[in-house]
Order: sequence, then structure tokens, then C-alpha cells
Amino acid sequence: MNDRSGRHEKTLISEQDKTAFQQLVQEHYRFVFGVCYSMLVNVHDAEDATQETMIKGFLKRGSLKDPEQFRPWIQRVARNLCIDWLRRRKVQKPPVTDDPPIQSVQDSHAQQGLEQAIKRLPAELRVPLLMYYFDSQSAKSIAEHLNISHSGACQRLRLARQQLHRMLTERDRI
Repeated sequence: MNDRSGRHEKTLISEQDKTAFQQLVQEHYRFVFGVCYSMLVNVHDAEDATQETMIKGFLKRGSLKDPEQFRPWIQRVARNLCIDWLRRRKVQKPPVTDDPPIQSVQDSHAQQGLEQAIKRLPAELRVPLLMYYFDSQSAKSIAEHLNISHSGACQRLRLARQQLHRMLTERDRI
């Protein structure tokens, strides 16, 4: 962050003005969304977590000792909030299904293999892949959310598919 933007953030935070803080929210929304999405891997949850992060940020802005450090501070708020969300998610019990036991085990094994392969992808490939296939986002929407070009989003999707294919093919050989 350059010195000018640091002073700008310091001014906005110290004004104790909702409008000024709203400007900071607009400037950092995509960044916070990216943090939340990379942890929650669900667009809707990430949007909710981003909004909750911004509300917490506004309410706790007095705890920010150095306003020039707003970006890492709000990132920490977002990460902590997402960790809490993930803990709550983990506590929930999986739904009971009526699938035949053998088919259920086979489907479960394939699902686990796919989930493990997706988790092994680097974040810059995993996030667009999940947005595209699990949240039905277009490449254009992915590009906007991640603040990259449309062709960059398409390239990341292509690379993610290639790496997944390679990982799953190697897994099936074993």
C-alpha cells in the first residue's frame, strides 16, 4: 500500500463517519470477498461472511491501532469470522440418505477422491473451479469477483480441469 492510500484510510477511519467507512468498505470489498471465498468455497456464504466482516469491522474499528494497517486488519477479521463459520459447519451432522449401502459407499469414495483432488489444487485454480462448477458462476462473473481478466479466468479454469484430470487419472491407476 502506498503512503497516500494509508493516509486516506487513516482519515476515513478517524472521521468516525458511517459514510467514510462505507467508502473503505467499497474499496476493500473484493479483497475481503476473496479471503472469505478462499476459505468457505461457496459464493453465497462468502458474500454473507463479507458483509458480516464489514459490519464487525465498523463496530470494532476502535480496536484498529494503526489505520494505515486497515487491509491486514480487516483480512484478520474476515479470516477469524470464516474460521468460526467452518467450525459451526463441522458441528452439523450429515443428512441421512436412502441410497443402497453399496452404491452409497461407491459414490462416497468417488466424492472423497474428487474432494481431495480439488483441495490439492492451488488456490488460484481451486477458487475459480469451485465458483464455476459448484456455484454456477460464469467466467465473466468469476473474473469480476477475483479481479482478473476474463481470459485469465478461462485460463485458470482450463488449467484446473487439466490438473484435476491428471490427479484423478493417476489415482485410478493405483
